[in-house]
Amino acid sequence: MIRSPLAIVLLATLAVTPLAAQDTTATQRTLYRLEEQWAQGVVHRDAAAIRRLVAPKWVYSDESGMMNREQGIASFTSGPDTVTKAGNEQMRAIVYGNTAVVSWIRTLCGRGANGPFDRRYRYTDTWMKLGGRWQCIASQDYLMPAEGAR
Repeated sequence: MIRSPLAIVLLATLAVTPLAAQDTTATQRTLYRLEEQWAQGVVHRDAAAIRRLVAPKWVYSDESGMMNREQGIASFTSGPDTVTKAGNEQMRAIVYGNTAVVSWIRTLCGRGANGPFDRRYRYTDTWMKLGGRWQCIASQDYLMPAEGAR
């Protein structure tokens, strides 16, 4: 029988750690899936899909400034650019209880007023579990320089 307090604490930590890691991994997978839904919402210009992902007080900022929820949704689903393909790379989620920060690179390909485009954006989304589901509460992105321009 183990009687050392240190050994008991160590065993208790080892017993709990795999469960915590599984929870975090499941949460990360959920957040990555939500980010993929968002990318597809942009491709399909589906404002309703994006609206389901963002909280009522969501704020969005990019190189053009800060936008409220409806302005941000419109920036993803209207305008002269037609996105035909969107993808996510190098995704990383850091979870803090009911809040998480997801950072990654989003690639967008399509056609705009000046012809075809292939753009890369660095994104950071802050998510919070509200009403039993993950909702994005703040987003920030910036257009990365073209590969040859660095």
